[in-house]
Amino acid sequence: MNVLKKYFKSKLSVKQRLVLKSIYNIFMKPGKWEKNINDLKFALSMYKDEYIHFLPPVMAVSVTDNCNLRCPSCLFLLENEQRFFHSFISVEKFRKVLETYNKDKKAQVIFLGGGEPLMHPEIEKLIDICREFNLSPKTSTNGILLKDKVPALKKLEHINVSLDSYDYASFKKYRGGTPKQFDAIMEGLKILKGSGISFSISFVLSTENVTETSRMLELGREIKPDLFYFHNINPHGSDHFNSLCIDDLNTKVFLNNVTNKNDYDFDIFLPVIFDTRSPLFLKSQCMQPWNYFCCNSVGDLSYCCHLAADKTIGNVFEGYDFNSPKMVELRKFIISRKFPPEIMKSCLYCQRRFMGEEYGWFDSKAHKWFIYK
Repeated sequence: MNVLKKYFKSKLSVKQRLVLKSIYNIFMKPGKWEKNINDLKFALSMYKDEYIHFLPPVMAVSVTDNCNLRCPSCLFLLENEQRFFHSFISVEKFRKVLETYNKDKKAQVIFLGGGEPLMHPEIEKLIDICREFNLSPKTSTNGILLKDKVPALKKLEHINVSLDSYDYASFKKYRGGTPKQFDAIMEGLKILKGSGISFSISFVLSTENVTETSRMLELGREIKPDLFYFHNINPHGSDHFNSLCIDDLNTKVFLNNVTNKNDYDFDIFLPVIFDTRSPLFLKSQCMQPWNYFCCNSVGDLSYCCHLAADKTIGNVFEGYDFNSPKMVELRKFIISRKFPPEIMKSCLYCQRRFMGEEYGWFDSKAHKWFIYK
């Protein structure tokens, strides 16, 4: 099965795979007819229609716009130092969002984001509401509050801990946190493992820390997550961080070292490695304005989960219909393989533009690497 997946992944575009998957589900999963038809409409519309007439399959709601860290590489803070404000979506308003946009239960997944989502005082109630609407709730957390939220975490479909560090020195450098916070994360990870909760850990890589990946993997062997993600940093115009590119020597060493071993007891996902010399680098399209429905804690919309919310795009409590003038304009740009100049610095090195073009992944059950480059 993995060999077949590798073959189709290398031969088909992301859009082609989504179309085929949707058609397969329509015939093989008749109990989810409306959701499967919605998915097919999404797949057929992507990169083609500026106006959409379906529900984006993935919902992403920032349940709080507050955070207990101020990471130097935070994509939100790089755009706006005042990005984090003390706001939590209420249980009632959260339910209203789902009643308005997923009453027919066509969406598949909901990401409960932030800020730091576990700071929401009623996060467990929000998770319960997601389940009522047949959504698979997932979240990504910095891990500081893991040990305090175990009952809620057990109800999630998946948890990712954005670790980005392997000891306190690296935590202070890349996260700006305290010894107490780092110790809380390590304790929380042990509790997750001991409770049998499925989770992943992730590390954002840049040319500044790619030489430290062996230390990250050592920590992975100690923690034993289900999944281990490496992400390529999006510098959002910052000159303090640089993305991994195919001609960078340290990047080549990292890829060679990590793929020369097959004794990991967790799956590993390697990131997109940018080829800035390719003519497609500037023209690669992004599926997010078709695939994602993103809003913050006060209902303001964002183009995707990597860009700040802006009321001028739309607001979920003021009749947003997926086709606001700004969202339609963005889709027009992407269809023509361009991006508006004002967001180009944020999109240029975003790996979500290159979904389906990741370097490869490791299957811990088969003890085998699948390299796509």
